[in-house]
Amino acid sequence: MPTKLLFIIFFISFTSSVEAISFNEAINLLKDHDIVKSGLASSEMMKEMAGANGSWGDPKLKLAAKNYPQSSLDDRQTPMTGIGIGLSQKISFTTKYNNYRKSTEALAKSTHFSAKDKMNMLNKHLWNAIINHRKIKQELGILNENLEWISKILKVSKKLYANGKTSQQAILDIQIRKSELESSLSNKEFELKQIDDFFDYLIGENNRLDINTVPWKVLETGGSEGIDFRELAVKEELASSEFELSASKLNFIPDATIGFEYTKRQNIDGNGDFVSASITFPLPFSGKKYSGYGASIQRKYSALKKLKNFQKEKRRDQELLKKEIEKITSELSILDKKTIKLARNSRTITSKSYGLGNSTYVELLQSELKLQKILLKRVMLESMRDMKKVNLKYVNGEKLYE
Repeated sequence: MPTKLLFIIFFISFTSSVEAISFNEAINLLKDHDIVKSGLASSEMMKEMAGANGSWGDPKLKLAAKNYPQSSLDDRQTPMTGIGIGLSQKISFTTKYNNYRKSTEALAKSTHFSAKDKMNMLNKHLWNAIINHRKIKQELGILNENLEWISKILKVSKKLYANGKTSQQAILDIQIRKSELESSLSNKEFELKQIDDFFDYLIGENNRLDINTVPWKVLETGGSEGIDFRELAVKEELASSEFELSASKLNFIPDATIGFEYTKRQNIDGNGDFVSASITFPLPFSGKKYSGYGASIQRKYSALKKLKNFQKEKRRDQELLKKEIEKITSELSILDKKTIKLARNSRTITSKSYGLGNSTYVELLQSELKLQKILLKRVMLESMRDMKKVNLKYVNGEKLYE
């Protein structure tokens, strides 16, 4: 089989295994990402633990061979010999175990909300990757345009050199500039491949995101606060610490273990079988309960401060991001209305003047570099603005999809 045909078959089989998916389909895939599933599984594990932490424990069954003579093990030599069957159960006179259960349930909710936040974080990462993808594509467009322009200038320079109107150094410098552009284009292509690798991590190697389905208008809408899963997670941590503190206070009242026992005897003394009952409880002589209570106080204090600090940071981030977006938007407006037009006009005038032999190649290259720098800056600012919009929506808990 010809090599060319083999290549075509391989290419078709490879491309057919990669499926183009829409943005909304990519969002649904993020819900099943391993890091999200791991968090949800941890939450379910804690829910199961809540039942165990709220339990008094299993009743205990006791079987005992009592007071058998060592020499013969005969059950007829003494009236105290017999087989004992006992049942005991630990009981609590407080609601501390219910509080322990509620504490673990609140922690399970916190873990659940953290898993939801991880999904939102992945959504944010997806948006950032998309914005970077667009940025590189725009940069490639600028560099390709400049490469095309510098190639034309190189032809003009060779004609000027043939007519003795420019130097060989000018041609060499322009050729160097052309090679720099080619190098920059190559680097950008590798950056695109790196972003594709990140897309593979987010949505799977067999899926290719259709960039044309990205709902860019999402970044321009909204403004109202949504569900902030990070804040909900911290609040549940505080609730968990409060239930634990209540349980630690009640823990100073000891649990009791109540037991009943029935002893089957041979009735040598004519008194029949024996029954007995018992109640036991620990004496609070150790520092275990006091240490546990102190630890619970510090845990609640830590959770409370964590929540207050989170809310302060959230307000700070909201205001900073809003101001940064306004600043970048203003700078973009100036670039679009004035700077870019002036830089394009300057390059056009300089290139015409250079073609007539009235401007130097240094002036020409400076005008080209200045325009490229301005255009690349605009692309960079646009990407920064949109990333900050994404971050602001994430901080507000707003949806990043339709």
